[in-house]
Amino acid sequence: MPIVMLTLTTTSVRAEKLSSVEKMNFSVQFKDDLNPYHTLGIFLMPGENIEFECVFTDPKSTFTIAASMGTPKLISKEQWTWKAPQAKGMYSVTITEKPSQHRMVFHAFVMVPFQSKNSKLNGYRIGQYQQKPLKNNPVYAPPRAFIEVTKQNQHELVSPHFTLGQFVSKQPSGYPKYVALRERLLLKLEMILEAVQESGKNVKTLHVMSGFRTPFYNKAIGNPTQYSRHLYGDAADIFVDQDQNNMMDDLDHDGKTTLVDAQKFANIIIDKSKEAWYRPFIGGLGVYGPRSHRGPFVHVDVRGTPARWSNP
Repeated sequence: MPIVMLTLTTTSVRAEKLSSVEKMNFSVQFKDDLNPYHTLGIFLMPGENIEFECVFTDPKSTFTIAASMGTPKLISKEQWTWKAPQAKGMYSVTITEKPSQHRMVFHAFVMVPFQSKNSKLNGYRIGQYQQKPLKNNPVYAPPRAFIEVTKQNQHELVSPHFTLGQFVSKQPSGYPKYVALRERLLLKLEMILEAVQESGKNVKTLHVMSGFRTPFYNKAIGNPTQYSRHLYGDAADIFVDQDQNNMMDDLDHDGKTTLVDAQKFANIIIDKSKEAWYRPFIGGLGVYGPRSHRGPFVHVDVRGTPARWSNP
């Protein structure tokens, strides 16, 4: 039986220099998701209890767990529970595998509670959510809390290749800003990025053209969709941008950036969706052609039911 140690660390909650290994030789089950990556953001209510369990482990491995605040409690072999602090902010929970010393770091963001009857949070305009979930589906319930984004934490990693600031609504405002974001979307985006890299593109991240949108901003830009998945933090409009010119790359090498490039990108995602393990990531897939003010892009989300559309 592996020896499990529980330790407490007082290291800074700022992003650490992590192992260059992006996928670990084990995974960690938390909430309803499975994380194989060396770092991931998790989003919690004040005082929320969360369980971590190491899975797909080597029988020769042992594990330690440490938190920047509070002491994780052992439940069973390679399984612990940790209670998030009451104070908002980012904390760290680190699981270390021995003898490799590989570390999986969870950046745990304690969110700021929000009453959906309000339209602002600490002066930041949120707007009004629909109080009745679409078709009584709980994934359309108004968020109970938001992640506070500051100048200091906007560059924190929420997965190996994405930062918190990439998902903030584009509405003009000062800091703090607030964002809704789901862990499952981050895992899906990492999977998509990996597939793009396997296709031959040397990209370090995907361009997130639009991540979270507040109901206020969604209405301000003329979007009539009252139940857009962007409002709930599990959708992103993305494109491949290796040359970092804020435009979809010419994936079909015809010298132009067109709907065909967006479709080629979408096909990479569709190919992945055929694999059995993809089931938790089922959601929307929309393909959009270029407009005068932007290039083509692909919408993805993790709503839990399949939906596909095209907007040439």
